[in-house]
Amino acid sequence: MLLTITDLHTRFFLDEGIVDAVDGIDLALPRGGTVALVGESGCGKSVAALSVLRLVAPPGRITAGRVTLHGERDLELTALPEDGEAMRRVRGAEIAMIFQEPMTALSPVHRVGAQIAEAVALHQRVGGREAMTRAVAMMARAGIPDAARRARQYPHELSGGLRQRAMIAMALVCRPKLLIADEPTTALDVTVQAQILALLRELQAELGMSLLLITHDLGVVAEMAQTVAVMYLGRIVEHASVTDLFDDPRHPYTAALLRSIPARGARKTPLAVIPGNVPPAGTRLSGCPFHPRCAEAVLGTCDVGERPALLEVAPGHASACLLRQRAIGPNPLDPPSLEGRGKDSGDTEMVM
Repeated sequence: MLLTITDLHTRFFLDEGIVDAVDGIDLALPRGGTVALVGESGCGKSVAALSVLRLVAPPGRITAGRVTLHGERDLELTALPEDGEAMRRVRGAEIAMIFQEPMTALSPVHRVGAQIAEAVALHQRVGGREAMTRAVAMMARAGIPDAARRARQYPHELSGGLRQRAMIAMALVCRPKLLIADEPTTALDVTVQAQILALLRELQAELGMSLLLITHDLGVVAEMAQTVAVMYLGRIVEHASVTDLFDDPRHPYTAALLRSIPARGARKTPLAVIPGNVPPAGTRLSGCPFHPRCAEAVLGTCDVGERPALLEVAPGHASACLLRQRAIGPNPLDPPSLEGRGKDSGDTEMVM
């Protein structure tokens, strides 16, 4: 494994109370592999990613757990000062991140090439001219045409697709071991989305890096990942290989997400929806946190006691559903067949 996350808790200390944005997750990223972290907006995916890089802004902070980067010697990131030199060496050089919105992640008052070259100069200790040469080369490798000219432009002069490619170039210019991609295709049209995903696959194979893909888009998951972790209200509720998750979901939330994927050609068919809304972050419910929205919930079982633990219900397949942990026989939570559903349908937001 390249990175392991163990019982990670990240809390926000607000005037209104304490919000458990990440409430005890465990996750492992293999070398060279892709793990997808999936869930609705507000479930804690992005906070988990920021926690790995120690970039959670006050009033949030990690309160428990470990994030360990494995190498010649293991490095426990949660034990490092978040603004210390050791953590700064990790960011960009060992672990890089593509943020959700490149227009806000890139500085609007600095040229694109200078921003990428700055990362090179910081981590690889080279002069300004060499740093810019490497920056332009990575921009070209990321599919930016006329990279030398584009490097002299400001972010607002680039299209959304080119800004996303510039973010990818900045993240990968120092050849990190792990790339965290937070909704890398948000707000892009389907054609550009496909190009960005293809680019990520090519660069991952070329650099031999691991990829943590954060998304709400199950079409992207099917295309990119080998393993999937599904989050709900700060916790992982299902963990499985992509094949097992799509063929045999073992949590009602996952099954409901799969049913919400629009079927190819079914333009007049209403999308399946999950009733209700995600509870506000920090909400404490008895029993399973999904039970108020779950069509399979059993009163007196799902709505009482502690949150169900994430337990193995099949080889390599874990679920935090009491019904699946107790069930014998066929899976009663299976969604309708996914036959005929296209991977390119993922540009449609999940309807909740």
